Amino acid sequence: MARAAEGWQLYQHPRTGIYQVRFTHQGRRHSFSTGERDSGPASEAAGRIYAEVISGRWNPGRAVVVEAGKPFDEVAAQWLAEIEPTIEAETFVIYRDTYVGTHFAPFFKTIDRLTTIRAEEYIASRLRKVTRHTVNKEISVLRRLAKWAERRGYLEEMPEIEPPGARVVGATVGDARKRVFLVFTAAEIESIIAKLPEQATITSTGERLAVRARFQVAWETSLRPATLDKLMVPENYRPGCSCLTITDGVDKNRFRRELPLSEAARQALDSVCPAAGVIFGAHDYRTPLRAAAKAAGIDQYRSERISPYDFRHSRLTHLGQVTSNLSGIMFLAGHRQPSTTAKYMRPQKAAAEEVLRAAAASGREEFWLHSGYTKKSQKPSTSGKPNDFAVELNSTKCAS
Repeated sequence: MARAAEGWQLYQHPRTGIYQVRFTHQGRRHSFSTGERDSGPASEAAGRIYAEVISGRWNPGRAVVVEAGKPFDEVAAQWLAEIEPTIEAETFVIYRDTYVGTHFAPFFKTIDRLTTIRAEEYIASRLRKVTRHTVNKEISVLRRLAKWAERRGYLEEMPEIEPPGARVVGATVGDARKRVFLVFTAAEIESIIAKLPEQATITSTGERLAVRARFQVAWETSLRPATLDKLMVPENYRPGCSCLTITDGVDKNRFRRELPLSEAARQALDSVCPAAGVIFGAHDYRTPLRAAAKAAGIDQYRSERISPYDFRHSRLTHLGQVTSNLSGIMFLAGHRQPSTTAKYMRPQKAAAEEVLRAAAASGREEFWLHSGYTKKSQKPSTSGKPNDFAVELNSTKCAS
């Protein structure tokens, strides 16, 4: 073991187990990863780092020693330790356990195998199991890791990691997540809410849950179910307030905002608000929700599949039909990009019928304007047949 140079100390990261060397030089505090989990090699690396910094030869952008075949998970652990302070705790766990631990490290095995060709093979293998959207998220993280590793000398060159083409779909079989979201009309939602019980009891614990108020708030605000789960008093709402304070911690996109409340939403919140603490909490509401949908006369297919998230989809679709204020809808939804909100603007038969009626009415107006007549001067037909330009669009329901 090399003799410990004066002035430096080793510190073992509690999460990764990798030793870091810390010291002060010219009034500036330094901390560098040794890339080692064993104290002996870590001390040798620490001595070299310290000597190179003191002599002015140290280049912090490159690794001190680059070993061929260095395990992927060891290099990734150094990267994770460096970025941990810059990302959310939940995101860090996903990076560490899912991306690195479950996917990247078992596939690449050593860091030098992270090449352009091997990255293409990784993408192809993942597309056989998951969708293109999932793969894009994974390779975004992989690209970030590769950039870090190349700058520090663990990779000879930055690999090209390109996302799959726009026409690539990927696999959907075996994905248990819900992919088809149901859309209900405003009248249907009101009927379902009316059939919901005010409260429900968890059999195993006896805990009482506020059900009707939760879904009333869900419809009025279009908030995500995960956000509703986390709402608290007084952090997010105080009885009688006219708005909800959406904090970074409860919003998926960390979109902090003051969300205005309708009178119906405010009354629903006031009816179940505790003095302090969680308002609704995270629970499985599917059983009472589906029973209410059935009681409200919703068809069997949708009543057996309705979920809490369908309230958000239905509300945003409804708002897109009744207003052209895209900025307002984006604010309610917590979206920063219009393209995200556009995904919720689901095509609806009723909306199509309204478009056709509007087009027919517009056609009649244009005819009379170009003819020099007005509606008041229109003469009744003398042929005994109805006026061709006064026939309304037949909006009877199509057999299906």
